[in-house]
Amino acid sequence: MIWYRYQGINSKGKDVSGRIHAADGDEVASLLQDQGVIIRRIEEDEDVAEMAYAAPEVSKANRFSNLSSRDFEVISDHLSDLTRAKLPLSRGLEAVSHEIENARIRSAVQKMASELDAGNDLETVLADSKAPRELCALVHAGTQSGRMTEILADYVAHTRQLSEMKNQLLMALSYPLILMGFATLVFLSILFWIVPSFISIYQDFQVELPAITLKLMQASLFLRTQWWWYLPVFLISVAGCLWFIKTDIGQEFSQKIIYHLPLVGGLLSGITVSRFSHLLALLVDNGTPFHEAMKLSGESSSNYQIRAACRQFTQTALTGEAQLAPLESLNIFPATFLRTLADHTGTSSRTEPKYSVEILNALSDMLNSQTRVRITFFASVVEPLIIIFCGTLMGFLFIAMLAPLIKLLNMLS
Repeated sequence: MIWYRYQGINSKGKDVSGRIHAADGDEVASLLQDQGVIIRRIEEDEDVAEMAYAAPEVSKANRFSNLSSRDFEVISDHLSDLTRAKLPLSRGLEAVSHEIENARIRSAVQKMASELDAGNDLETVLADSKAPRELCALVHAGTQSGRMTEILADYVAHTRQLSEMKNQLLMALSYPLILMGFATLVFLSILFWIVPSFISIYQDFQVELPAITLKLMQASLFLRTQWWWYLPVFLISVAGCLWFIKTDIGQEFSQKIIYHLPLVGGLLSGITVSRFSHLLALLVDNGTPFHEAMKLSGESSSNYQIRAACRQFTQTALTGEAQLAPLESLNIFPATFLRTLADHTGTSSRTEPKYSVEILNALSDMLNSQTRVRITFFASVVEPLIIIFCGTLMGFLFIAMLAPLIKLLNMLS
């Protein structure tokens, strides 16, 4: 498949130009003629060979604001509705933009509409707007297969499912995190203001203090007298961590830690593999060669380890000696998925066995169901554990402070 740049005149007499991914120039001419375009020029354009599947680093930056993945979920939802209604995309997006409350998304949709009205194809417009790789790949597959409506509808439906699961996970985490934050504030407040009062009382009466109380008082003294250096160090460390996480190395490092956390790691792995499997099935089912679909699915994944493993698999598969070891080493892909990959090693045919698509879709649905169950289990287990932890912490504080007080009262009586 090669990228071609074309120039021509559409059915309305307007000059149009753009890029098309095709096997040869004859296929480009056939596609343009089907769209009613009078061809002026077709030439190979190798410089943008990967542009449709990767967000360009510096391209059209002055025309499109930085949009998040959630923003593109909204845009893809509108595109799905317009293609289902068989409305012109340029006019439809312009009309839809007036109903969008978010100013950033509204501006981006209006710019997309103007780009489409200028004669650019949807694939090029999405690439210029730095759309997610998988969305660009699916639009290309829809253009080639003529099933744009079905592909976008399927993509939007699955994206909504994953968004709902992510929201459920955030809701399950929000209560424990809020409770932990409140307990931390209470703990620090007691160390700063309550414990010093007890210290003065015990020192005045020369009460012999147990070890647990001595440790608590030492911690309180450290926090009250050494804050001038540990507080700036803490703030600088937090700022440094936030900066590091935004880098590619930091994101890769943080993912390795998060994906190995108990409970949470399994939930995120299930969501990631489900999304990967569904996208792979959608691409293969619409005419994308398996190895190319594997590469695109890997590049669109937010998991750095999956991305690197897919690159290694694709490189070895093209030589006829595909290696599943990089994918197996991640320990997140089910055996059924790995067997499906093994069945396709060494082939680049466009006609893939139907059962492989069914297996991948079934695997995605299974992982979605498992993830929902895990989220429910997570929410039911983590909350009482956090409550028990906070209760234990508060109990430790009261015992450490009140044990000497009880001894003092016995002495006075």
